Amino acid sequence: MNHTAFFDMLKAGSIGECYLFEGSEEYIKQQALKQLCARLLPAGLEEMNLTELSDPDPDTLIAAAETLPFLGEKRLVVVRDCPLIASGRKGEDEDSAKAIAGYLERISPSTCIVFYAKGKADGRKKLYTLLKKKNAIVDFSPMNDAECADWARKTMRRLGKQLDGENAARLVFTVGHDAALLRQEMEKLSSYLDDRETVTAQDIDAICTRSTECTVFQMVDAQVAGDNDRAFALLRDMVRAGEQRMMILAMLLRQYRILYHMRCLIDERTPPGSQAQLLGIPPFAVSRTQQQARRFDRQKLREAYDYLMDLDFRIKQGVQSQDSCAENALLALESILRGSQERP
Repeated sequence: MNHTAFFDMLKAGSIGECYLFEGSEEYIKQQALKQLCARLLPAGLEEMNLTELSDPDPDTLIAAAETLPFLGEKRLVVVRDCPLIASGRKGEDEDSAKAIAGYLERISPSTCIVFYAKGKADGRKKLYTLLKKKNAIVDFSPMNDAECADWARKTMRRLGKQLDGENAARLVFTVGHDAALLRQEMEKLSSYLDDRETVTAQDIDAICTRSTECTVFQMVDAQVAGDNDRAFALLRDMVRAGEQRMMILAMLLRQYRILYHMRCLIDERTPPGSQAQLLGIPPFAVSRTQQQARRFDRQKLREAYDYLMDLDFRIKQGVQSQDSCAENALLALESILRGSQERP
């Protein structure tokens, strides 16, 4: 199950006897464990009924699981760094796996065990297979755009603020998909709004820290508008912040691919509602992307896109150095878009 299904089951009071938490979205994973603790453990007696183990042997794990809860119905046992499910570890202790698997088939009804994996667990291991059969695996993979926006709306509601769908998408586009960063920015927004309840686009633009993807979008916006000073200033900001030039180049390539295809869709009179879906961009960004694409004809944008494709290929083949590749790309794109004959 994914984390959304887990939270729904938790809210409904349906709690399993064991779980495996896996996936790279650590913030949501931590929140899931926190909420599970809140559901299972009596207030004020959490420490008496929670056992956390790191790489335990079977006897230690089983002894902890068999300990009766203190003044409560359930004991929670959290197992971290378990080699029987961890990725990247060679071999498998057959006897340990057999002992723990055998216990999970007869686990104490007063105990819930959570195997907490950092990142993705190893699906080839026997304990993983057993937990999968028991439908006990909770996947905490990174959220997609829609999941992030939905989570942002719910989180802002818990903070006492209103965030509509369009501005939730804007927030995700601006900040990125990392849940911990999103939560941090939403808390900033909540403080910034003070007594106001509704989050606006202007609030997001004014207070939220921009992701690299969002900054590249702004950089391209400045360049196609002829404001190269701002485009290079944004590039310098990203480099100073530690962003790799090849990553910037990859995002620049993606943005010009979108611009080229947007120009094609405009020429073909594709409805705006379909453009967002076909290009994989949030609906609020359609109008601005249309404005960018309309500044140049299809041939110019195709030439710019082809240049970036070729530059990316030559760097990856070792034919051209990646030093200053992002800066050189901006200069070359200006030459292509404005008709100059000079290129770096």
